[in-house]
Amino acid sequence: MRRPLALAAVLAAACDVPIGDPGVWLSSAAWAGAELGPPPLPAAPPERLRIVTFNVHFGADVDALAQAIRDNPRLAAAQVLFVQEIESHPGEGGSRASRLAGALGMGYAYLPSRDEGDGTHGLALLSTLPFAGVEVMVLPHVDLLVRPRPRIAVAAGVPLAGGGTLRLVNVHLDTRLNITDRLRQLRPAVVDAPTPVIAGGDLNTMPYLWAEGSVPLTSVESVAGTEQATLVDDFMDALGFAAPTADLGTTQFSSELIQELRLDSLYTRGLTATPGGVEREVDVSDHWPVWIEVAVP
Repeated sequence: MRRPLALAAVLAAACDVPIGDPGVWLSSAAWAGAELGPPPLPAAPPERLRIVTFNVHFGADVDALAQAIRDNPRLAAAQVLFVQEIESHPGEGGSRASRLAGALGMGYAYLPSRDEGDGTHGLALLSTLPFAGVEVMVLPHVDLLVRPRPRIAVAAGVPLAGGGTLRLVNVHLDTRLNITDRLRQLRPAVVDAPTPVIAGGDLNTMPYLWAEGSVPLTSVESVAGTEQATLVDDFMDALGFAAPTADLGTTQFSSELIQELRLDSLYTRGLTATPGGVEREVDVSDHWPVWIEVAVP
């Protein structure tokens, strides 16, 4: 476990905003707007599995997004994609998740988190392996002054080469959260996850403390450390997770802040993970895709 004193200090110093209770895991069949599609040619469970997490920033140009993934050999070799900020709108010939999966030859599960214009906005899991038991959880709602939004986690199982099931958990957390509330929003999705499991996504771990959920304070202005990504790594370590993406560097360039940020992470438990990389030449989103590879038990 790394830096437990730093984690305790920031948890004590961070100011909270009102936060709701977590939901429970629900079957995707009970979720309005859920879409599931099997892979056209389901792959046999491999001995090594490559996982990518990618915030596609609405993913409006599905063709360009699919082409960017196919043109990158490290991304093209992935069997599982965690996708955040993808949408579905009438008149586009199907949800963006379904069209992206079709272009990549993968199955998919799309779960909307909110209405957006004439359509919906949410999370997706894509895989060359068949899904089992796709579920969704409403994460604790944070009453932010700026852009309060419902947040969900999406989970599914995929078969393992030696038998059994690998749990996948995809999340997209609020932006303007101090570390205490970020952990409270994340915890329900991961704390009771069965092993083996891969969890992660866009955790929005910005290096700030937030005054009343709206104004960012740098480490110079605050009374505690503000490296949220590192503190989330510590929290996941306390739950028995490894953090193979911890040392891969930044995952987003913020044009608003003129700064590169580490917002996206993947965590594993019960698996041997090899750090992969951050594909910073892929420029179809404001985030860069992050990948790892795991040896499947």
